[in-house]
Amino acid sequence: MTYLFIGENTHDKQSQIASLKTKWASEPDAMQFDYQALYAHKLDPKDLKKALLALPAILKERLIMIYEAEKLDEHCKTILLEFLSAKPTHAELILECASLPERDSQWAQIRTFAKVHETRKGVKENVFDMTRKMTSGNGAEALQILNRLYDDGAHPLQIMGGMVWAWGNERSRVSAENFEKGLRELQDADLNIKRSRLNPEQAVEILVVKLASLKQR
Repeated sequence: MTYLFIGENTHDKQSQIASLKTKWASEPDAMQFDYQALYAHKLDPKDLKKALLALPAILKERLIMIYEAEKLDEHCKTILLEFLSAKPTHAELILECASLPERDSQWAQIRTFAKVHETRKGVKENVFDMTRKMTSGNGAEALQILNRLYDDGAHPLQIMGGMVWAWGNERSRVSAENFEKGLRELQDADLNIKRSRLNPEQAVEILVVKLASLKQR
């Protein structure tokens, strides 16, 4: 299935996206191996094709999220159309954008393959709203807010700073073992970002899920 979400920084848009990601967010390994976040404004056509053709490792389907999809170049839109025309069963695709050009024949065709959701503007949130959900063990809602923060232009390392602070406050609220595990997850995510092992936004999403799961134990 392909979903197309159109709107500007809305609570409704990201809530619906997060609900679609629940199957992957509930399983940290699936978030790492069967979920991929791409950003259209810097997306190489070869990387898009590779992501679309990759097969799932944990679940039956991979989830591919493309942010700012309206910024896909002509080559990428052609690849996307070829992929959708083949009616793949190994992946679900979520396209997120603020708006779409009215007179674009490729986007007109892409829309015919997608379930379209158009949303309205909502209220902005901050990193502390996200970490409160995370440290309460609510990974799904934390991801909703995280995606809205990305929509508003927040940088992953900015968000990481808030997460380090929030996890430090959890020392007396979790077991010593889980607190240490959380510190290691924070360190690993930081290294993955700085050494370009993972897309920064995706590294933070995986970290949110892992820290939230430690609060559920």
